[in-house]
Amino acid sequence: MKVVAVRGNDSFSQLLREGGVEVINAELVDTQVLDELRGLEERIERLDEYDGVFFTSPVAAGVFIDRVQAPVRPVLYALGNRAATALRKAGFHVETRGDANTANEMLSKLGTQRFDGKKLLFIRGERSMDTIRERLSGIADLDEVVVYRTIGIELSKETERQIRVLLTNNEVGWVCFFSPSAAEAFEKRFGIPSASVASIGETTAGIAKTLGFNVGLVASRAVNEVFAAELIAAIKEKEIA
Repeated sequence: MKVVAVRGNDSFSQLLREGGVEVINAELVDTQVLDELRGLEERIERLDEYDGVFFTSPVAAGVFIDRVQAPVRPVLYALGNRAATALRKAGFHVETRGDANTANEMLSKLGTQRFDGKKLLFIRGERSMDTIRERLSGIADLDEVVVYRTIGIELSKETERQIRVLLTNNEVGWVCFFSPSAAEAFEKRFGIPSASVASIGETTAGIAKTLGFNVGLVASRAVNEVFAAELIAAIKEKEIA
């Protein structure tokens, strides 16, 4: 059985191939930094007024890194290894919880009481979840600024044809999603296949289930290495069965 990874060819796909899995990459969505970032620039000018800055994606972290030099007064909080690693490489001190897969888990592990009465900034994408705002409502003064959007990507005709044939012939065992927008884009393009879905996190899995996908695996940690290892194990288990 083959695996369709709904993203570009990266370390996740490479790990699967090293594990003997045939992978077809279908990059249906991407991120695009906004042309107009005046809102961010205004907040950067008064960054010292903030006690903390939140990042839940490496894209948002990258936009910040391009415009701000370390060190800074506010504490930087990052969800996910990629965002935290990028910020640290740029010289920033970062607080994170490596075992947190969602913003809700991160806030629970950090403890929302630490943000009582604080002034915070959330640098985010256009379609980021409202978890941070909702969890900190009535606790902290939170500003939000959108710095990127999610855009659709057209597949090559050959790749789209290949995936349609494989899905029709039930030759795809798993479809892998890394974001809610990827699940939505796949459903819009290909419908709901009989293949199982593997998701990198609970938020994406929830959207996939709502759309009607058969979610058979949710990675225990939202990192490529863990996701790939657990999917390979699930594939081997099915083969044995």
